[in-house]
This record gives sequence, C-alpha cells and structure tokens, in this order.
Amino acid sequence: MTQIAAKQQARPITSAGQAIQTAHALAERFRHGAAQRDRARDLPHAELQRYFQSGLGAITVPRDYGGIAISGAELAEIFVILSAADGSIGQVPQNHFYALEVLRINGSEAQKQRYYAEVLAGAHYGNALAEFSSPGAHQRSTALTHSAAGLRLTGDKFYCTGALFADRIPVSALSDEGKEQLVFVPRNQAGVTVVDDWSGFGQRTTGSGSVQFREVAIDAGDVVPFQTAFERPTALGPFAQIMHAAIDQGIARAAFNDMLDFLRQHARPWPDSGVERAGDDPLTLDRTGALAARLSA
Repeated sequence: MTQIAAKQQARPITSAGQAIQTAHALAERFRHGAAQRDRARDLPHAELQRYFQSGLGAITVPRDYGGIAISGAELAEIFVILSAADGSIGQVPQNHFYALEVLRINGSEAQKQRYYAEVLAGAHYGNALAEFSSPGAHQRSTALTHSAAGLRLTGDKFYCTGALFADRIPVSALSDEGKEQLVFVPRNQAGVTVVDDWSGFGQRTTGSGSVQFREVAIDAGDVVPFQTAFERPTALGPFAQIMHAAIDQGIARAAFNDMLDFLRQHARPWPDSGVERAGDDPLTLDRTGALAARLSA
C-alpha cells in the first residue's frame, strides 16, 4: 500500500463550533484578492495549503478514527462561508469530502485507518472522475487491469477539480469485471500527468484541468469499491448535492452583497421614482427583497 506525506501539517479541530470559527477566519483572508486571483488566474496554492493546514480537511472523519464527524448541515454552512469569500477556493474541497464519504461507505477497515490518518495530518485529496471519451457523462473508459506486473491504471480524465493542488487523486476506473472502482492514486506516482488546461470563464482558479494515467502501478490496498455505493441505498448522491448547493449559496450571497453595495454607492434612481437614492426606489426595494427571500429560502 502507498503512503503519502501532506504538504503541510494540519492543526486539530475538536468541535463543529471551532470548525465554523476557523472557516470565518479563513474567509476573511481569502476574500482579499479573490477577484484579482480570478481575473489573472493566479492559482491559490498558498491559500489551499492554509485551508488544509487549518484542519478543515478532516472535519468529516468519523470519531472512531480521530475526527469530529461534523454534520452535513454544518459542513454545508462551512462551504457557504468560504464560497462567499472565494468561489474557487470554496469549490476545490468538494471532491476531497466526496472521496472521504466513499471511503466511509465502502472502504475497508485498513483503508479507513490509513486514509483518515493522512487526512488528519493535512493531506488534500483531489479527483479524476469525468471523461470526454464516451457519449454519456456517466460512462467510463479509464481501466484498472491486472497484468503480469500487477494492477495498472490507464486513461484520460478532464474537469479534475483540485487535482492540481492535491496529494492524492481519487480516480474512477473500471475493473476487469466491469465494476467501477475509486483508486486513491498518489499525485506524484509515476505515470500520472496533471495538465493545467482549465479554461472556464468562471471559477477560473479551481485547477479543474486534465489528468493522464499511463500504466500507473496500483497497489490493491488503494482500490475502494465505488459502484456498489449506488447499488444500495446510501447518502452519497445527496451528500454531493448539498455541497454543490452550498457552494452556489455562498457565491449567490456574495453577489447579493455586491449588488447592495452597488445600490448604495453607485446606482441612480429612476427619474420618475420621486426619490433621491436608488436604494429608496419602491420597485428596487421590492425586487431586492424578493431576491433576499429566495437567497434565504
């Protein structure tokens, strides 16, 4: 089995309250320069190292393995807080926590012991799930095959959010039996090439580029069953969805606050409104209130 060393040593977080307080403190730091980072596509390597050094990357680790097993609602709140400060930084850890949830649901006892210890120490897990090679987004061609030399992983992935910054890259791949597995590949393993080719027009600093795998040697201990998480009732799908919704909520909250600042400082009232400030226009107030209600719903 493989072992990795985190780029930074994490501090322990011992309660949900401490986790939320830590998220607020990081958000204050990340908010400054967020627009410039996105405009210049200045990748947030230092910021993400600070995130995982803070201990936030380990808050879903079960109590039996040294974590605090934070609730889904509290995790979502943390995503909202950080995504409101910087939508890209808020997005990156989503796949990290998704991989940890697959581990919780399907991992062996030995895998849980090893990977949870890595994460508690500060390790960052990325992802390599999506592919361009098939007509359906759910179809995979990346293969995990047995050979005379042992297990080998070969394939091409795109939209690999976080892989550029990660210590491990969990990869979805088809086994010889046609079952989808999640392979926890060390970022610096021979045969792994991470390509910084993300060209999205928003969230430009998520590092959502491509990853190539060429006959990568895989230890059987790094293979976690993936497909079976969808063949029986689990909360894996909703868990992923609530994180995405929280990211959107945070970005929307930041946009709403920016709109309020614009109304107060720059906007002019409609000539026939009879008011001196745009913020006193009854129609503007009505629309602003409607947006506030939807944002809080």
